[in-house]
Amino acid sequence: MASVKGKPRRRLSSDIPPNMSRETPLRMLVFGNCDQVSLTQSVLGQDVFTGDEVNISATKKSSGFVQERNITLVNTPNLQNNDLPDSILHKEFRKAVCFSCPGPHAMVFVVDPFHLTSDTMDILKPMVHYFGERVLKHTLIVLYHERGMKTLSIEDVVKKNKSFRELAEKCSQNYIFYNEEINRTESSQTKTLLDKVDEMVSEHGMFSNMEFKDAEKRIQIEERFIRKSKEKEIRGTLKALENQHSGEALASEILKYEEKIQLECREKAELVVADKLGFTVRVVDYAVAMGKGAFVGAFLGFAVGYEGMAVGAAVGAGLGAVFGGAANAAWSYIYKSFTDAH
Repeated sequence: MASVKGKPRRRLSSDIPPNMSRETPLRMLVFGNCDQVSLTQSVLGQDVFTGDEVNISATKKSSGFVQERNITLVNTPNLQNNDLPDSILHKEFRKAVCFSCPGPHAMVFVVDPFHLTSDTMDILKPMVHYFGERVLKHTLIVLYHERGMKTLSIEDVVKKNKSFRELAEKCSQNYIFYNEEINRTESSQTKTLLDKVDEMVSEHGMFSNMEFKDAEKRIQIEERFIRKSKEKEIRGTLKALENQHSGEALASEILKYEEKIQLECREKAELVVADKLGFTVRVVDYAVAMGKGAFVGAFLGFAVGYEGMAVGAAVGAGLGAVFGGAANAAWSYIYKSFTDAH
């Protein structure tokens, strides 16, 4: 897991996982401690946070072009130093879902290699609680530091740490060391990070679940509404470009404008849906609390009125006794129920 030594080689198209293309933005959802801000800025090679945002308390999306790749890093609130209520934390997680749709290629867990304790594992718990145990195989532990020490000597110390061994086992031994001091001069640490994420994507694909899929559908619908509302503005701008340019220059300007509009519509749609998203999450909680069968019956009954809810719940409860109830299965029941009722 040591960092790559020497001058980093040029990234080749063959390095990209077969289920991705060079045009596909590499999406990473970053969480952990205050070092997640430093890691984000190191990877992107630019200051995307202000001094007041070091102890990040709100989800933020940052993008850049790094080593011939489009990279998007979505930072959740600092889970180590922010004691946020569950309602606020879940709202920020929903924003992170929208900002990383249709799903992150990796969950990047930033930790301090010199302060690994049992509390380090606690930072991971809110993510697992919200996204489920399956998220662990998509989680990459990044041991970030800015000290002028050889990576191998740090590895020797860290590997003897019981808390780290337990954490690494949870995350399928997916971890790297990231030395910011080295990265400032040769960017080899960023390359190691991207290579490791590509390796994980080749093995497991990107992370997704029903919430990501639901959010992506909503975002695409919202994008179309936003673009439609901009039709007059778009026509005016295109006409102005046609008056100012011609030939290849015109084609180039139109392409740049189209990319700009597409990005603006996407980002606005993500924000709109992030504020609305959460219905699916809440109904799953209700389904588990009521019992899957009773909930589905009530949910379907809602389509025909209050009495239908009562009858549906009673019938559904009987079905629930036969089929059993579980949080994971609730997703498919709710999604199908919502579709049928609609």
